[in-house]
Amino acid sequence: MTLRRRMGHWVVLAPLLVIGASVGAPLRAAPRGDDFDRPYWRTNLFKRVITDQKFLLTEWWPQEIRNPAFVGTLGAGLAIAVHSGANGGQGSDFSWERGASGSASPQVKLASNGLTRLGNGAAVAAILGVTYLSARRAHDDRLAEASSLATESLVDAGIWILVLKSATARVRPHQSGEGRFFQYGAPQNGSFPSGHAMAAFSVAAVFADKYRDKKWVPWLSYGMATLVSGARVALGRHYPSDVVVGAVLGTSIGRGVVARSSESEARTVPGTFVPTVGPDGRGAGIAWSYSWN
Repeated sequence: MTLRRRMGHWVVLAPLLVIGASVGAPLRAAPRGDDFDRPYWRTNLFKRVITDQKFLLTEWWPQEIRNPAFVGTLGAGLAIAVHSGANGGQGSDFSWERGASGSASPQVKLASNGLTRLGNGAAVAAILGVTYLSARRAHDDRLAEASSLATESLVDAGIWILVLKSATARVRPHQSGEGRFFQYGAPQNGSFPSGHAMAAFSVAAVFADKYRDKKWVPWLSYGMATLVSGARVALGRHYPSDVVVGAVLGTSIGRGVVARSSESEARTVPGTFVPTVGPDGRGAGIAWSYSWN
């Protein structure tokens, strides 16, 4: 993979990190040591992302391997991709992609271009940043938490998108190479997995979980992620297997972020000891102070 290609991926990831830096940061400066009083989603985003990688590799994905839905869907996507890539232009991956992109009308392609722009990492990060800050000012902690965790999930997904695309180097549709893998140095070799699908589903999984009591939110979240993912096939930018694998991994990352946040909250001891005096102003002691704000 050329340096230009690698830099292209970082140009996409960098806005996620810059805009995401505001997520989890307090709206005004806090005194040192105040991190112990903050919920997980308000702690430092970058530290969370760094420690997420160990959690995903050593705890979450080993647990996911025991999940039949995860293994079955991911395995099917990988099998289709490998079979088609090894048979050079043959297989269901190619026929589905050619059918979808070849039959797409100009209106569908126009809508797909709009969905692609909406699903770009920088655009999603900007939306999440605005949503987080607006929710904080409106004292809507649930929306602020969902936005913060979704940004964390999005950055996690961005890291793995870069790693997997660089490692697999699958040529995109309509390029020489017929969807083969490990075509290092070839142009347009970032097909697997779909970055748009992985990012969109990583965000959708967080909102779907945090608003699971409102049935329309999971439907809307996963519905939008599906539209963004489908748009990439309609535009001839990805094979269906790229999208399936990206969607499965993105969903897993989002669910993993939520699971880790729940575990961290459970391990956090709320409140702190503070000095106090008796009600009549005499005597001194230590009291337990806890704030719900």
